[in-house]
Amino acid sequence: MSFQKLHTVAPQPATLRGRSVHIGEDPKGKNILYTNGRTVVIRSIEDPHVAAEYTQHQAPATVARYSPSGFYIASADERGNVRIWDTINSENILKTETRALAGRINDLAWDFESKRIIAAGEGKDKHAHAFLFDTASSVGEISGHSKPVNAVAIRPGRPFKAVTCSDDMTVNFYPGVPFKFEKSLSNHSRFVQCVRYSPTGEFFASAGMDAKIFLFDGKTGDLVAEFSAENGHAGGILSISWNKEGTELLSCSSDTTAKIWDVATRSVIHTVQIGEAGVLDNQQVGCLWQGNHLISISLSGDINYLSKTSPSPIRIVKGHQKAITALAAIPGSSTFYTGSYDGRIHAWSLKDGVPVHHEVSGSSHSNQIKGLSADGAGKVFTVGMDDTTRSIDDAGKAFSVNASGTSGAPVDIAARNGVSVVATSTGKITVSKDGVPTASLSVDWVPTAVALSPNGSTIAIGDEEKRVRIYSADLQLIQEADKNRGSITALAFSPDGALLASADKDRSIIVYSTQDWTVKTNQWMFHTARINSIAWSPDSLHAVSGSLDTNVEIWSVEKPTKHVSIKGAHLEGVNAAAFLDNDTVVSAGQDGSIKIWKITHH
Repeated sequence: MSFQKLHTVAPQPATLRGRSVHIGEDPKGKNILYTNGRTVVIRSIEDPHVAAEYTQHQAPATVARYSPSGFYIASADERGNVRIWDTINSENILKTETRALAGRINDLAWDFESKRIIAAGEGKDKHAHAFLFDTASSVGEISGHSKPVNAVAIRPGRPFKAVTCSDDMTVNFYPGVPFKFEKSLSNHSRFVQCVRYSPTGEFFASAGMDAKIFLFDGKTGDLVAEFSAENGHAGGILSISWNKEGTELLSCSSDTTAKIWDVATRSVIHTVQIGEAGVLDNQQVGCLWQGNHLISISLSGDINYLSKTSPSPIRIVKGHQKAITALAAIPGSSTFYTGSYDGRIHAWSLKDGVPVHHEVSGSSHSNQIKGLSADGAGKVFTVGMDDTTRSIDDAGKAFSVNASGTSGAPVDIAARNGVSVVATSTGKITVSKDGVPTASLSVDWVPTAVALSPNGSTIAIGDEEKRVRIYSADLQLIQEADKNRGSITALAFSPDGALLASADKDRSIIVYSTQDWTVKTNQWMFHTARINSIAWSPDSLHAVSGSLDTNVEIWSVEKPTKHVSIKGAHLEGVNAAAFLDNDTVVSAGQDGSIKIWKITHH
């Protein structure tokens, strides 16, 4: 067996209320750059389903920037490290690594020669640092701020000038090279969030939480004008971006709008309302004008494509911002559902091999998704740490109106033909039909995983004591199996009902025959850490598992010692994996990304 990665559905940009998200611009115009966790995402602007990831940071990454030459990317993290790596090789070979600041880096700027970089953010002795990209030698002193610096920009041409903006409500101006403090501009009355040079270098603009934009002379740093307040933003402005001619400016705000300004008249010429006004998730925290593409980032992580003629986004790219904690594939289709740490659930399907997003309407969970299970009859059952279960109609991609309580923190859910089984950490096991309980049981041990046989007649429940208990549909105990070496973490019946796979915390998977509950195989033992999920191929000949060891393993029933290891599939661990058909696997992980793999059975 062998594998090939077909697609990466990247996580959305990580966001924080009141903090700017600086999107990296591609000099070739093909991609955008942003960060989520330790991952730097390089995402196609035309085809957002096409993405690559850089995962070499040891701390959460905060910002990434292409060099103007396009040969390198500089990326920074919360610990003040800057890594400079090439974009030519798929290995992304490291050119330089330096500790630029003693704290989080909020923004990076390259000079137009692709030689010098300024890193800005939160330090102890300084809040910004200028250095050569290849040797990391200092090229000046970016001083004068008393609080964290939120953004930095370098004039695209000679004479060199740099500007920074800060929570100390000032914009500072530095001639160079070497860069040296010249003056502080105190036009803003609240935190200054963004400062950007025009592509010609004639001007730079600043924007802040006082909802104001100021225009300055690019060479002298002198104030030229304040942009008009008429039709302006009603909330703090977190990001601005110039068009390539330097004649217009895009701004985005916590007032849930993005605006396009005419620089010559300093006035608004177009406003885009993103989603419903006043909704927290619709606050706009980042924007980029790249070629013909105007993009803004919502607090929810949505990537909004804007137009100069449309009052609302013309396209919205959605996905997960947080760790994906559950996954369920719809049998006999290319559709699957993913649920994440923040309670969001998304539906996806492969169309011509490409993952397509579907919005799931209705009220979702308010906390982590603990389990998703497709019942094979058009419904997906969900359970969350808000102690409720819900169901989704697959055809309509909509939540049912009613939610059922779980009477305790749920650990897992399994469903088949409208019947669902939920177990809680308090020892409550409940069987429901169409949301109405039909049987329940309280036990004095701690359930950890649940599975339901294809015909719905048999329930398997794993516990912390390495046991799997087999029950009838009315929760009468039939059998106990105890061949696992650690606490049971995942259970799955094969689609033909003949096998039950039981995965554990101690890295092993035991496969039982459901005919007499004898061990079919105990040779699936190649993971090196806790196994988080187990699922079967439609033909019941293979299984896929995901583990804390970051690997996905494909197992064979007929050849138990033959397996495929997809190493490093997800940064920080694989939380879920499933077969979409006998040759296609989907995996999801702690990194918030979804990956589609082609499996070749030799």
